[in-house]
Amino acid sequence: MEVQTTVDNESLAFKKLSHSQWTDYFVSFPIDDSELDAITREIDILKPEVRELLSSQGDNETSKSKVLLIQLLLSLGLAFHFENEIENILEDVFQRIEDMFGDERDLSTVSIMFCVFRTYGHNLSSNVFKRFIGDDGKFEKSLIGDTKGIMNLYEAAHLGTTKDYVLDEALKFTSNHLKSLLAGGTCQPHITKLIRNMLYLPQRWNMEALIAREYISFYEQEKDHDKTLLRLAKLNFKLLQLHYIKELKTFIKWWIELDLTSKWPSQFRERIVEAWLAGLMMYYEPQFSGGRVIAAKFNYLLTIIDDACDHYLTIPDITRLVGCVERWSPDGIDTLQDISRIIFKLALDVFEDIERGVRSEGCSYHSKEMLEEFKILVRSNLDLVKWAQGEEVPSFEEHVEVGGIALTTYATLMYSFVGMGETVGKEAYEWVRSRPSLIKSLAAKGRLMDDITDFENDMSNGFAANAINYYMKQFVVTKEEAILGCERMIVNINKTINEELLKTTCVPRRVLKQAHNFERLLELLYTKSDDIYNCSEGKLKDYIITLLIDPIRL
Repeated sequence: MEVQTTVDNESLAFKKLSHSQWTDYFVSFPIDDSELDAITREIDILKPEVRELLSSQGDNETSKSKVLLIQLLLSLGLAFHFENEIENILEDVFQRIEDMFGDERDLSTVSIMFCVFRTYGHNLSSNVFKRFIGDDGKFEKSLIGDTKGIMNLYEAAHLGTTKDYVLDEALKFTSNHLKSLLAGGTCQPHITKLIRNMLYLPQRWNMEALIAREYISFYEQEKDHDKTLLRLAKLNFKLLQLHYIKELKTFIKWWIELDLTSKWPSQFRERIVEAWLAGLMMYYEPQFSGGRVIAAKFNYLLTIIDDACDHYLTIPDITRLVGCVERWSPDGIDTLQDISRIIFKLALDVFEDIERGVRSEGCSYHSKEMLEEFKILVRSNLDLVKWAQGEEVPSFEEHVEVGGIALTTYATLMYSFVGMGETVGKEAYEWVRSRPSLIKSLAAKGRLMDDITDFENDMSNGFAANAINYYMKQFVVTKEEAILGCERMIVNINKTINEELLKTTCVPRRVLKQAHNFERLLELLYTKSDDIYNCSEGKLKDYIITLLIDPIRL
């Protein structure tokens, strides 16, 4: 059955539209529910064929094939359809992992299996790569001819912990070789494109929806591709696209009804589609449509608060706003200046909308935990403004800690839990409130990445609250030395995050995945020191076009 796509070639003219027209485009985009139903029916027909491949019995080679298939499902964006089967397979195979690897000498196979097991929380030792190390402690030069093996080893190297020294060597080895391949121009075009994408952002840090869209295009060019898997992946992504646009329409209509744009000062960012996109970075599966709308509303609120504190409100204004938020009552709204009053009313409305939406789904909502986190977030913004204006001078470490809260790390995880309903229990909220090492590391990473990106702009605007600035002052070093020091910290933090994801067992794996997805969000927003959330062109525009505008041919 061939399902016709709603997006025709004329829609591609959107590429030429300006940022201000995005909202109009999505509000007017036609969605045919019968198309959604037709795609869903075909997906349901094809899924059992894949499930049969996962459930087949056999020897170690069959088990290896299953693990390789799991990686393919992850790359094509299909793994969430088969989570139970995948968990069972990996649990079984990991118990006999030494027999499974044996004397396996295929670099791709070893690298893919390593990635899959660690992705699902199984701490497979990086010693499996020592079979490819020569007497000189370096990876064997003979591996250079294995392009796909090098590509998969590069991906595996990004799952290293503080103890995986062999992966440090793997990263240097593969990075250098992949860059040489690009410079040499000897690879097939679809492989060249995949290498370029992974060097910009490896799968470990990339948004799952983007990984799927890019890998579908790559996989289609592979001569040995499985036609059933390719068809299922295309249908699945088309279904996601339609879900995403329906969500955007819902969110944009809510925003239009607020009628706030004319009331905002010129310094305020109108990041509507971007606010939704940040929610997509936290979860891409269709069952979390409601969660992405919640995320979009919360992201919009946080963006407005950030702009108000950084560029518009005075310290007394922010102090009064913090007081109202901490009391969480409309009674004190008359004490606020006009813009503060609108912001506080928006906060009340957003929380009310979120609670109403979750209650309608019959889910419990731990409003107390999330509200308390929101109060901490708003107060941290006050601290940053005081530091920015020189009223107080914190230590580098204090800035990173408080700045990580202001970056919305903890609040973002909280609202992502709300959007998952009963999938996540109260222990997840309590875990975040306990400030575990994993989340503190994510907060520090976000603060450092953001401040490296914004340093020049902050300094030119007289905004002293920047990690690079405090590092320079505290350790008496140059700007370049401070940036290098913070970049080294980020490298070590990445390893700590990987380590914590493997050893944290007090919460479900899906909760840990949300923490990992927040890391993906950071990488997407700040990689290559490019703050895409604040730039409507460039990578962010490319992402929106790739995910929402360009049709996928079925």
